[in-house]
Amino acid sequence: MPTESGVRKGMVYLVGAGPGDPGLLTVRALELLRAADVVAYDALVSPAILSLVRPEAELLPVGRRHGTGETSYRLHPEVLARAKAGHTVVRLKAGDPLIFGRGGEEAEELAEAGIPCTIVPGVSAALGAAAYAGIPLTHRLHASDVTFLSGHDVDGSHSLTEWSKSATGKGTLVLFMAARKLSANLQRLIQAGRSAETPAAYIASATTPDQKVIVGTLATLPDKTRDVDLTMPGLVIVGDVVGLRERIAWFERRPLAGRRLLVARARPGRSALAAELRALGAEVLEIPEVEVVSLFGASPIDAALARLHEFRGIVFGCAAGVDAVVSHAPTLDVPVIAVGVAAAQALSRHGITSVGSLRGACQDALNEQSVLFQKGPFLLVTAEDGRPNLRDELMRIGAEVESVAAYRCVHRMPSLPLPPIDLVVLPSSSAARTVLSGDLGETLRGVPMAAIGPQTEEAARHCGAQSVVQSEEDSVASLVSLAVSMVRTL
Repeated sequence: MPTESGVRKGMVYLVGAGPGDPGLLTVRALELLRAADVVAYDALVSPAILSLVRPEAELLPVGRRHGTGETSYRLHPEVLARAKAGHTVVRLKAGDPLIFGRGGEEAEELAEAGIPCTIVPGVSAALGAAAYAGIPLTHRLHASDVTFLSGHDVDGSHSLTEWSKSATGKGTLVLFMAARKLSANLQRLIQAGRSAETPAAYIASATTPDQKVIVGTLATLPDKTRDVDLTMPGLVIVGDVVGLRERIAWFERRPLAGRRLLVARARPGRSALAAELRALGAEVLEIPEVEVVSLFGASPIDAALARLHEFRGIVFGCAAGVDAVVSHAPTLDVPVIAVGVAAAQALSRHGITSVGSLRGACQDALNEQSVLFQKGPFLLVTAEDGRPNLRDELMRIGAEVESVAAYRCVHRMPSLPLPPIDLVVLPSSSAARTVLSGDLGETLRGVPMAAIGPQTEEAARHCGAQSVVQSEEDSVASLVSLAVSMVRTL
């Protein structure tokens, strides 16, 4: 945003990151994380969320834990400095910025400095923790109101009289920042009028794979949490609604809850496999990060498209190939065939109707639609390293195929060491080779692996994998089923 002097003016977004699960980010928050120049984040923001920040952005840690260390500022000076330098800054705050997040104070300082500011709400830690613990904050039969309290300063800003007002009645109480002085906080509620037998729950690392829920009463909860790691973020819910958890709890009952899986990647785009595994409760690491670089400009794809009329049709095996070709040749004057859901969805997004859509690249899927590939030749659009397995399967059913690369995949490997992995899931032979090569492969070869199809299993074993199980069918559903069954035996 230029000013009258011509100097670009910065912008700050106060963004709620939610309680920890990346799936609870708002659409707007994700958009901003992928566009920001600088992401200034709290210590409580999970690494899984920070991994969504674009690689070129600066990650700036500015948060404090447990209120330690007095400060003379409302907004961190480094955030202010970057905004004044003309950068777009996302100030990423755990939970919601305006619920015990000091977002109001930071917004005030930005206003005083004349820096534009937008506030993007997030799922509050209270709402996320309650939902993932299976505790409704209100219930027609148990609680008609809910009160949020800070348990950070037991002897300071909240007098016993103020707490007495909150403790009166049967409503639900949520105590933020109460863990380090839990016994004193709960004792103060008893002194303020709540029965010592009132149900209470301590929820640590809410909505993450490390979530821990401990249920007791105001009298017993301090003893039950004696061995809890107080460095983990936690809050307390008090009220009769806590008693409903035993029936409602769902998070810990998912088949992959508490497990960390690595899904190998070779191609860009969203992974349907990873999404299904997350829905079953797993923490999923998608490795490596894959970036697409177009190969257009004095490359074989330009020449191939110039003679597209010579082909019976054009075959796309992935969304990236569709995007790369359509961006340079928006009109395709030959029949188009999509292999797999991602390619079909990409064609639909560009308004292109395919004459056929295959459910996958396995032999069975190609055989089902083999009539489409007769009377060739066909142009198969691939990445620079090709799709040799798909090309071979097409030739096996009698298709005449010419492969051409439209883009290159750049793989970004994570820094080592990785956290402990329970299972490696291999959705393709190329993904297996990518992940199991180099230093990363050395650390993974002893981890159990689930592979899709015989070629993927063979590729994994060739790379040194010691324990590989092949899915019964060459499909995502079969691979997910195998992953669940293998995790149960670990």
